[in-house]
Amino acid sequence: FDTRRDCSLPARMGAPKHLRPKHKGKAVVAGGISGAIEICCTYPIEYTKTFQQLSTESVSMGGVVSRTLSSAGPLGMYRGLSSMLYFATPKAAIRFGAFEACSSMLVDKDGNDKFGLGAGKGFVAGLGAGTMEAIFVTTPQETIKVKLIHDQFMSENPRFKGFFHGVSTIIKEEGIAQCYKGLAPTILKVSTAQATRFGIYNAIPAEQRKTPARSAASGAFAGAASVLMFHYIDVVKSRMQGLEAHKYKSSIDCAGKIIKNEGITGLYKGVAPRLTRVMCEVAITMTLYGEVVKFLDGVWKTD
Repeated sequence: FDTRRDCSLPARMGAPKHLRPKHKGKAVVAGGISGAIEICCTYPIEYTKTFQQLSTESVSMGGVVSRTLSSAGPLGMYRGLSSMLYFATPKAAIRFGAFEACSSMLVDKDGNDKFGLGAGKGFVAGLGAGTMEAIFVTTPQETIKVKLIHDQFMSENPRFKGFFHGVSTIIKEEGIAQCYKGLAPTILKVSTAQATRFGIYNAIPAEQRKTPARSAASGAFAGAASVLMFHYIDVVKSRMQGLEAHKYKSSIDCAGKIIKNEGITGLYKGVAPRLTRVMCEVAITMTLYGEVVKFLDGVWKTD
């Protein structure tokens, strides 16, 4: 098990050996660029998923799209995108830095497995990286995104007129603490997702991940597994971060009320678009990551 290889790979993406950046700064920049491009490609699916989760009634993917197009036009499907874009680079920096820090804690100075975890090191390091990412970036980012989408969902004339107006209004009316509403389910969601995706991806034999297509397919498989295993956490998170979060005393109370009022299937609302989005997300990111690294190697000399 090559620890140096694992320390150089981000939790949701990988690259063949010759495409791995030797400089940590390149990993951060490549991750941020590929992540920004990916979210621009897949955000309409993310929007549809969040819209479905916020609805207390059954609404199809087609229904979400038609309603949004009729009320806000094509750009309505990108409501809340700015919150994802603005946080893309810091998310990558914290994720990669935390993953490498966690990985180094699991090996001794000679690179040997300190705790005998074997392939499990990827899961453990991904868990730590996901926790740091959720605390410092993902929770406020997701809260802003959900509130922007929920604002459009509840009214034909949304209150928030863009990212900065929405953020300033939320902080002015509710306080900065509201940006951390749903912190617990977000930590649970991101940490388990990162651990699952990174662990499963790296458990796949290296020879099966040599080409961009194979690497993307491996990542899509890992992403799909994480969605099917933990989607209910994402539903609770969305409700806790929505404009009606005051209805819930805690994440457990939120989950209980969803089951009581909407049935157990309520915890899997939006699973189809999220499954589609995560598989596309990981596949696109894995493919782009190596290409961005190659480009950076050509314009950014660090040797």
